[in-house]
Amino acid sequence: MEMYLGAKTLLVALIGMMVVFLGLVVLIVLINIMGKLTSGMGKKEATKAAPAAAPVAAAAPVTASLIKPDAVVRPAKVDDETVAVLTAAIAATRGEGYPFKIKRIIRVNR
Repeated sequence: MEMYLGAKTLLVALIGMMVVFLGLVVLIVLINIMGKLTSGMGKKEATKAAPAAAPVAAAAPVTASLIKPDAVVRPAKVDDETVAVLTAAIAATRGEGYPFKIKRIIRVNR
C-alpha cells in the first residue's frame, strides 16, 4: 500500500495544521487559567491597600513638603482664565485620552 506523493503531502499538511491548532487551543486554555489565577491576586492586594489609601489625610504629606509647616492651606482665589490656563497645561502634559478633574487650586509659596 504505497501512497501517492500528493496524498502524503496532504496528510503531512493536515497533521501539521492539527498540531498547530491543538497547540493554540492549549495556549488559550493555559492563558485563561493563568488570567483567572492572577485576577484573584490583584483583588486581594487591592482590598488590602484600599482601606489604607481611603482617608483623605493620606495625601497631606505630599503637599506638606511644598508648604511651610506653619502655613495655613487655603484654596486660592483664582479667576476663570487662570483655571483655563492651568487646565490646558495639565491636558498638554498628560496627553490625549487621560481624563482628569481639577478639584482645587492651592497657591504654594516656595
